[in-house]
Amino acid sequence: MSGELYDPIANPYAPGAGTPPPALVGRDEVIDIAEVALRRLRSARASQHMLITGLRGVGKTVLLGKLAALAEHVGYRVIRVEALGGDDTIRSILRQARRIVEEFDSSAKVGRALRSIESVSLTVVGTGVAIERQVARADREALADVVADIAAVAADEDLGVMVALDEAQMLDHHDLRRLLAGIHRCSQDGLPLYGLLAGLPNLVGEVAKAVTYAERMFTVADLGPLTPDQVVQAIVEPAQEIGISWSSEATEKIVDHSDGFPFFVQTWAYHTWNAATDDPISGADVERAAPNANHALDSSFFAARIARIPASEVAYVQALASLGPGPHRSGEVAAAAGKSTPQVAAFRDRLIAEGVIYAPRYGWVEFAIPHFDRYVRRVFATEF
Repeated sequence: MSGELYDPIANPYAPGAGTPPPALVGRDEVIDIAEVALRRLRSARASQHMLITGLRGVGKTVLLGKLAALAEHVGYRVIRVEALGGDDTIRSILRQARRIVEEFDSSAKVGRALRSIESVSLTVVGTGVAIERQVARADREALADVVADIAAVAADEDLGVMVALDEAQMLDHHDLRRLLAGIHRCSQDGLPLYGLLAGLPNLVGEVAKAVTYAERMFTVADLGPLTPDQVVQAIVEPAQEIGISWSSEATEKIVDHSDGFPFFVQTWAYHTWNAATDDPISGADVERAAPNANHALDSSFFAARIARIPASEVAYVQALASLGPGPHRSGEVAAAAGKSTPQVAAFRDRLIAEGVIYAPRYGWVEFAIPHFDRYVRRVFATEF
């Protein structure tokens, strides 16, 4: 096979955090639901907002970006934020809200929106919103007003607003409540605002704890792995566009290695392309790429997570990993760690807050990162 056909510069696959894949497959139904809702809101018709949930590596951020671009295409201004915890998230929301409001001519609604922004900004150090201080008072609860007021301003300009929040499970509980109250008020007042929140599976529970009406506000798009046919499509289509073929044996091997998780699919396809010498790309090429693909996953996707886990919590992670793929009862994990359930409760809660594990239902825990149990067992092999 001529080497230049597999030039790494021409490699069509795109492993990366939130990097759009060359072929976004398996998410058409979610995109269609969101587009209908966006267009209905622009037509003054009520629609539910959306929660996108799933494990890490299933493409939540990619899908959120796709829907944000769709919203802009159909007449929305987009506030897009990754929740980081602390005041940074609110600071970013306020700055983007201000930019939207200042697009438009001065009016009573614009003035009201700016005062709402200032009221919240007074509770956040370093926001830098330039409004006369005497016209607003510090009020974090005004975050709900910010959401409703910018939607009212946009509606006067025949536009909508999307609030797209990634890693939403990281948002402070009280700020989440305020944000949801603002979104709900827009629905009640018929304002064209679309709420799009993405996060780990426990986001549904966090939203439900924040407001009692959550189940009526949102449709939930729970993203799982791709089907084998979708994995093949994600691999084959980008290659076909530049005249490259894959054997069925090669794609089947990537189906097996990836278990359908989109980030893993992109990683395996990327490294197989770079290692390939056969035409079409063969199963042998996939196996030749295995050391590089596994190293890439271990050194970035997995290692980045384990590096953030304090030493005091590593024993809990090891115990959960020793039980194999989850979910597992909290009591089983505690026993595997040689502790009682109350003794490890604080570790469990912190790991949930850090997005390493989640509780799929009461009394159970599972890693929020696919294949993380395998990685932990490899890294800490001497412990088992």
